[in-house]
Amino acid sequence: MQANNRDVGSLWDMVSAIRRVQEFTASLTYEAYLDNILVQSAVERQLEILGEAARRLSNEF
Repeated sequence: MQANNRDVGSLWDMVSAIRRVQEFTASLTYEAYLDNILVQSAVERQLEILGEAARRLSNEF
């Protein structure tokens, strides 16, 4: 099976979102994360992007 361009783009979006979450949270403890609404909002947005990109993957993929 070969991925189509949309699948490739969706996978790229998913990987990018995961990397951003890692970057946003790498230096934070869980408590620091809970105290930082800005980081929480940024992480939540990346999780939305991840879900949207996953939903765009073709059934064949």
